[in-house]
Amino acid sequence: MNLRDFKKDVEYFVGDFIDDCALFLLRNPEKATDEVSAVIEEAVDLYNEMKDKGNAKVEVKKSTYYAGLRKEMFEKIDALYEKLSDIIAAQKDAKPKKEAAPKAAKPAASKPAAKKAPAAKETKEAKEAKPKAAAAKKSAAKTTKAAKATKE
Repeated sequence: MNLRDFKKDVEYFVGDFIDDCALFLLRNPEKATDEVSAVIEEAVDLYNEMKDKGNAKVEVKKSTYYAGLRKEMFEKIDALYEKLSDIIAAQKDAKPKKEAAPKAAKPAASKPAAKKAPAAKETKEAKEAKPKAAAAKKSAAKTTKAAKATKE
């Protein structure tokens, strides 16, 4: 693990989380915008914190330091996803159920459905034309393969 990979991970995972929050807000504009906005702010704070820790001077082995930071970032991202899931679940529970509209009475049975006409039979000429068309396609494919082979 190196600094470049760590920074890319921070960009990707925090950005992906913020995209998920924005998607929830777009799909549900009337629901919990303040709570989701607070979670987005926490994600931005996490982004800044991880970037600062990544850019700090390190006296220990760098690969183990960045691996530890990466693990810390994943734990915090998981916590943020849990918060977002809790907000979404609370919104689903608080959602008022729509009452079913009374159904209109079905009309009395009317005329039976019309029968479908039988499929038209293929003519003798159409049946004979199919194999001829298939043979024409095969010969065309052979000539194009031969042309390609001569060019090479």
